[in-house]
Amino acid sequence: MKKINRIALCLTICASMALPSITYADSVLEYLVKENRVSAATTQSIAIKNDQIMVKAAGGDKNLDLLYRHTAESVVIIDHRKGTLMTVDEQQVDRINQQTQNVQPLLQGLGEQIAKLSPDQRQNLQKLLGDNASLDMIAKAAEPPAPTRLVPAGVREVSGIRCQTMRVMQGATPMAELCLAEQAAIKIPDNDYTTLRALLALYEKLANKSQKLARQIGLAVPTLAMSKVKGVPIQLRDLSRDEHGTATLRRIKTDPVQPGLMSIPGGYATKPLTLWQ
Repeated sequence: MKKINRIALCLTICASMALPSITYADSVLEYLVKENRVSAATTQSIAIKNDQIMVKAAGGDKNLDLLYRHTAESVVIIDHRKGTLMTVDEQQVDRINQQTQNVQPLLQGLGEQIAKLSPDQRQNLQKLLGDNASLDMIAKAAEPPAPTRLVPAGVREVSGIRCQTMRVMQGATPMAELCLAEQAAIKIPDNDYTTLRALLALYEKLANKSQKLARQIGLAVPTLAMSKVKGVPIQLRDLSRDEHGTATLRRIKTDPVQPGLMSIPGGYATKPLTLWQ
């Protein structure tokens, strides 16, 4: 998966907005997702209804949707290209961690030995492995992950909404930047805000559980302490590479969300969450 997709997905599970109605508010949000300065922007739509959030074209991929269910505390990944459904929740992550528990000491030992190799030895070993594995990835598995923290970086406006800029730092390295808008600034009703904060809590919990394992397969999963800040992100920028990817709120449409939009397609095969995708 492209890095901007990962960033946009991270924004997806951190953000959504809605406007008041008689019972629950319905709203459709549109984010513009750009991989770099020269790429064309794609649209990612987010709908919130009752205690569910549906993300259409997650990360700008028209074949990928995400459905968050507050009651079940889970996210269903809907892959229209493959016709599959995959549920991600705390129990699934715990299962993967348990399955790989015996392998982790082996990976850590390999990482420690790779760190001791000379440049010539590393080059020869990498040629032997080919593209199937990265020595740098294996070596990093032996290193403890640098702590992640949110650092205030000023106030600005995004799409006419005042928001607090927070920089995501992993150790001394800037990884991302997000702009948080308070509930009052974007008029999110209490019911929707409660659902959104529950989604943030789920992401934080899963990120904490999967960070060590993710490092061993070459993924960076920042453990954002979103429970310590207020508001929801309305923009996110990837700072971990030269050409920054962005996901920015474009507009809010107050059209009623049809119940069918929040449903899972019939006939799709259910896939378990697995380590290697």
